[in-house]
Amino acid sequence: MRDGAAWQNAEVPLGTSELDAAATLLVAAHRALRPRPALPKACSPTDQLDAYAIQERFVAMLGRPVGYKIGYTNPQLQRTLGIGSPVYGRLIAGRTHASPAVLPAARLATRVVETEFGFRMARALPANGAPYSVEAVSAAVAAALPSFEIVDSRFESWRKLTPLEAIADNVLHSHWVAGAELADFRRLDLAALEAVSRVDGREVTRGRGRRSGNDRLLHGHLRGRSGRGRGGRLRPAGARARRVPGLR
Repeated sequence: MRDGAAWQNAEVPLGTSELDAAATLLVAAHRALRPRPALPKACSPTDQLDAYAIQERFVAMLGRPVGYKIGYTNPQLQRTLGIGSPVYGRLIAGRTHASPAVLPAARLATRVVETEFGFRMARALPANGAPYSVEAVSAAVAAALPSFEIVDSRFESWRKLTPLEAIADNVLHSHWVAGAELADFRRLDLAALEAVSRVDGREVTRGRGRRSGNDRLLHGHLRGRSGRGRGGRLRPAGARARRVPGLR
């Protein structure tokens, strides 16, 4: 589980009470719409297991998990952060929407929009102890969905989070909006497709999925965790992200 130095802080793993305390602090910041400083050292995650345990508790307080989001898919970013794999967060019931959708900005603290492709799984990919190939993952996907994520963080310095803090914060996930399903997505080169974001008709971002490392493995880092990839939606990181102060 520990791919690099960034995955551990050389501290004693957290106990149940510390994990619960961390999740409670994140929920309080979320509900107050008041991002907080870093978690106290006493309940700050020391490794991936701590971080995902905090995330699981945090998500459970917000709602029912219905899918996954993937972050840090860019290999260059992984090297910069000192990690060896992407990370994942959870999509949550009541926070996934079909386009067009209206999301009140007053319920968001950060308001970042990230364009991406989502994927609806046709069948489960059980944990097998080794990464799945791109071909195996593609064969298990029912459809691709052009989509965007609303990114929101429970931390003040959300641009400078460590990978462990980002995992605990559900990889900065808030809401997900999906367009029409593309069942024939395999005939498309998704990594080469261009995504354009507009606000009130004005173009604000333009990019391609290839910069995110989408042509690499999508699912292998979920290995060892039972039930991953069963139903729901799995998505790689978006092509472009932009803070939108006027979102409303």
